[in-house]
Amino acid sequence: MMYFSDFRLFFRSLFRNKLYTVITVFGFAVSLTFVLLLSMYIQQELSVDDFHENKERIFRMTGEEGATWGACVGDQLQSVFPEIEAYTRIYKSYSAYAEGRSGGKLPLRVLYVDTTFWNMFTFPLIEGRHFNARNEIVLSVSFARKIFGEESPLGKGLTIGRLSRYTVVGIMPDLPENTHFDPCDIVADFTCLPDNWISHNNSASFALYLLEKPGCDLSSQIPAMLTQLKKDFWMYKDHYRKDLFLESLKEVYWSTFSTSFTHHNSWTFIGVLTAIIVVILILALINYNNLSIARAGFRAKESAIKKLLGSNNKVLFRQYIIESMILCFIAFGFCCCLASVVLPWFNDILETHLTISRHFTFFNFMGLLIAMGIIGSIAGVGPAWLTTRFCPVEVMKGSFRKRTKNVYGKILISFQYCMAIILIICTLVIWKQTNFMKNYDLGFTKDNLVWLENKIQASQKEALKNELSRIPGVEKMSYAYGTPLDGGDNNTITDYAGTGKLISLQRFEVDEHFFDLFDLQIIPTGVAYTPQGIWLNEAAAKAIGTEALPQEIVFFDKKLPVLGIIKNFHIRNLNYQMSPLIVFRLEPELSFSKVLIKISSENQAATFDQIKKTYTRFIEGIPFESGFVDQTINSWYESNARTARLVGFFSVVAIVLSMMGILAMATYFIQQRVKEIGIRRVNGATVREILGMLISGFIKWVVLAFVVACPVACYLMNRWLQEFPYRTELSWWVFTLAGSVAFAVALLMVGGQSVKVACENPVKSLQKE
Repeated sequence: MMYFSDFRLFFRSLFRNKLYTVITVFGFAVSLTFVLLLSMYIQQELSVDDFHENKERIFRMTGEEGATWGACVGDQLQSVFPEIEAYTRIYKSYSAYAEGRSGGKLPLRVLYVDTTFWNMFTFPLIEGRHFNARNEIVLSVSFARKIFGEESPLGKGLTIGRLSRYTVVGIMPDLPENTHFDPCDIVADFTCLPDNWISHNNSASFALYLLEKPGCDLSSQIPAMLTQLKKDFWMYKDHYRKDLFLESLKEVYWSTFSTSFTHHNSWTFIGVLTAIIVVILILALINYNNLSIARAGFRAKESAIKKLLGSNNKVLFRQYIIESMILCFIAFGFCCCLASVVLPWFNDILETHLTISRHFTFFNFMGLLIAMGIIGSIAGVGPAWLTTRFCPVEVMKGSFRKRTKNVYGKILISFQYCMAIILIICTLVIWKQTNFMKNYDLGFTKDNLVWLENKIQASQKEALKNELSRIPGVEKMSYAYGTPLDGGDNNTITDYAGTGKLISLQRFEVDEHFFDLFDLQIIPTGVAYTPQGIWLNEAAAKAIGTEALPQEIVFFDKKLPVLGIIKNFHIRNLNYQMSPLIVFRLEPELSFSKVLIKISSENQAATFDQIKKTYTRFIEGIPFESGFVDQTINSWYESNARTARLVGFFSVVAIVLSMMGILAMATYFIQQRVKEIGIRRVNGATVREILGMLISGFIKWVVLAFVVACPVACYLMNRWLQEFPYRTELSWWVFTLAGSVAFAVALLMVGGQSVKVACENPVKSLQKE
């Protein structure tokens, strides 16, 4: 038990040794800040969909090719398997719009679900009721305010698009962040979708969630369900899919199968964050251990006197542990202040909306206090054990001080630098891979190209082209269904030309300007042009197994003349291999998905703005999406860039902690050698020789850290890069730069203290001793 006098001595020691106190408290506070925020984020991610009362009984059906199904699959399965209590189909539309209060058109995110959705999932209503008729809808509270203001919208009508009129019957809170469903503005009955979509299984575009009856084991019925699907669902009949999986609701958020209305996270990313938490905590504990052990010699007299006055090792050990816990609690107080300051940046980089108040419940706060006590206890064990194991007589001889300046603390510094160097290397490699993908030659021109989401009818093509061509800076235009930005549609041939080959082809339908717009290279086959002709890319020709310049191919039992072979170009992001592609001519009467425009390199912003204004007038203010092709492609790799920023920031944190640790250690160790330095100076040693002696004692441990860190980082980054079909190389300069940063920091910290002591008058240093 610590007495009042012990507390007084402890705090007096803290104020007397300001460098030690600032580095210890600040280092702990910085470390705990990011440990706290990362822990809050991980807790939030692990709690996704926990609030649903039926979470243990809800499953999402998936196959090896995705998580979408025909509209009748749920009903067919429920009629055969009594273990299925209910099901809901889900489909999300982003193309709808509604009239706002001011008269403008607002984009809508409409979620179409079956009425069973409300019983399966726990999404409460603020007012009103759930829909039970085809023309009834439920609004999110934020969207209701945009349309109706503070008035109650219940019972009022809402027009969606040009024709559909609905009645508002309920208001629900905005979907919380801790669910795998994307935010939506309106929830409508699934039967509101066109009858020709939902009356058969031809359109496999809908997610399917099943509710298991209590006490049943639906997963045990997967083989029987698979057999049933092979009878009823064409994707299994025609061998497009072979397997069936039932993902529990808690697994959906971590699934690799995504749908248009869901978002997800990866266990790998959570693992990286957890590893960062552990590394930061270890670095903070190492700093405290190093500083405490370095100061052990200075507190030796205090401990020796207490022992001579009757204290034993147990009492002293407990005292050091309590002191460590007090420091940890002080640091935690600063941590709470720092967390509120950096939280906006943290939310931005992780694309989340954490709030400290929401996570600071009574149980969380008590848990944090207990965690701080445990961390403080762990931090204090090493110094307490070392300090209580010396003999008081050794203190008088000075042997204990000599022992505290040996390798133990420097090994810990070496470990700190090892972690920091690994993080730096990881950051550089992630940035290198991100830039590699952004600058990779995709096989087509992507500069000076604008895309617009199609909102016109096919009959309006020429009119729109005439409108946009009048804008200065517009050079070329093209209409297409399928572009390098979206990958087009997929056509899978299960038995190509009777050979038994399964061929998966991406499909584009384009007009005559498409190839010129993207500057694609085409090798003519010599076949005369015909509207029924098609083009293949090199990957498709290879997959089909034809000669270099095929004259025709068999496509779903139709013979199609091949007009040309397109040099391979990437039609999706570089996380995918080169895709086989078949390109059809876009028929004049058919609709399309994108308007593509080539503009001049001068005044691009003004030209783009004029294009959007003209298009908005042409489509009467209907909301649409647009952008530059190169910027859209760069956005594909934003998640990698985000990871690089995150790891890079924590590399800086690791370097800062290492800097503080080596600065404090250098200060204490060098101060312990003041007498030795003075004697060496008196005996003729130069300042340069003294600097070399002091600096080399620390730098060799940084060298050791570099030697250990390089193979570890090389292994980790090689494993990470294997996930990418197209990847950069581990260049030598990455390791050199990481090592240079570590050496520069060590030299700066150690060199500054060394110069100060080496240049001091040796007579003064000997007088002090």
